[in-house]
Amino acid sequence: MIANEFANFKLATWYNALMELNTNRRIETSLPIHIYIRPIEKPELEWVPFETGPGFFDIPQGFCANVAIQGIDNAILKTMVEEICEVNDIVCLNLSENRKIDNDGIRYLSQMQLISELNLSACGLNNHGMDILVKMKNIRKLDLSYCTRLTDPGILKIKEMRRLEELYLRGIPRITHATIKWIERRDLLIRR
Repeated sequence: MIANEFANFKLATWYNALMELNTNRRIETSLPIHIYIRPIEKPELEWVPFETGPGFFDIPQGFCANVAIQGIDNAILKTMVEEICEVNDIVCLNLSENRKIDNDGIRYLSQMQLISELNLSACGLNNHGMDILVKMKNIRKLDLSYCTRLTDPGILKIKEMRRLEELYLRGIPRITHATIKWIERRDLLIRR
């Protein structure tokens, strides 16, 4: 019996060490990104400033990261995604007020499959960009506020995002109340 428990302990220790090796916590960036962190086990806590790029940064064990950047266009977004897409601990991406990011730039986000919170408020996204967003299966919180090019057909695509829990649609004049009613469900909080 003791031999079995020891074997299980060794197996669990080996597995944890292997998982540790497979977790990429290092952000290597040439861009002026802002990195915020919070404990993984306490998602209700606010994000706390951690570091500002460019540079090399290791996310502390037990924490997840939020990356924010402003004043960029599609080309810089592509560079940023290439630099950070392999970092497992990045769960939030804040691209708010980057008006030069449009559908062409949004397509790069499809590489960020671990993202659960995405802020695209005041970006140049339109209905066609929603086709890319609905394929990001882990998004639970999405902010599309002030994406004024969005209309009802684009917002209706949100119905496909079954894991979405919180949706921000402030300042989008061309979506109707009927469309909001159509995408409503019990487990989706819509802030308008």
